[in-house]
Amino acid sequence: MNTDILIISATPAEAAPLLNLSRVKSETISESGRTIIQAEYKSQAFKIMITGPGTVNTAQALTSQVEKHRPGIIVQIGIAGIFRETGLKTGAVAIAESERYIHAGIEKGHASPDLAPLPFDLISGSSLTRKGIFPVHPGLAAVSFKILSTHFSMEKVQVAKGPFITVSTITSSMKRAEKLFSIFSPCMEAMEGASAAHVAAIYRIPFLEIRAGSNYVGKRDTSRWDIPLATERASLAAAALIENTYDVFSLKY
Repeated sequence: MNTDILIISATPAEAAPLLNLSRVKSETISESGRTIIQAEYKSQAFKIMITGPGTVNTAQALTSQVEKHRPGIIVQIGIAGIFRETGLKTGAVAIAESERYIHAGIEKGHASPDLAPLPFDLISGSSLTRKGIFPVHPGLAAVSFKILSTHFSMEKVQVAKGPFITVSTITSSMKRAEKLFSIFSPCMEAMEGASAAHVAAIYRIPFLEIRAGSNYVGKRDTSRWDIPLATERASLAAAALIENTYDVFSLKY
């Protein structure tokens, strides 16, 4: 069983707290300028790569790495926007049960994010990908939820699992946020997850995404954001899963 762990984050800031907890063994820069770090947390080795923000950067960086060395699991970590309707608060940790490109589909003739399915699969044999949906392994999401719920119970940190959406245009109005929730019922919005899930599906590598909420989706008010808290929580979640590698990899993928 390949237990090699590849963790990806869009920015150095999102990976920094995890690296501060770990012992860094080496650092290299890829031909495309991506930082790749070999590290160890409580005797468990892992690799972390900074992909850059957005879907194209993520897909390019992840593909180049997977082609060179196939990991046993890909874990996306980072911050995200929370949808108010979920009841989650800033700093809450969430695990994706699925990822979705909300821009994949056919327009229905009106200005709405609600699209009809594409007439072809983005992943052969997976009809959900016609809607831009990439499921996460259900057992992997479930066992991770159990581990993190226990890990954060003493601090009373909210831990949830549910659908995530990936956007290219950051939502900045309450009207848009409410519309997105009414259509997709997501718990978090970010800019990379569906791309990483897509690449993982192409190579048939188990994929997991863990994010912590830094702000609410909708009207932008940076004075209410807490990025340091979110990056710390996401990293603590990743560390907890690294520490429980056996339980995570005991699943059959």
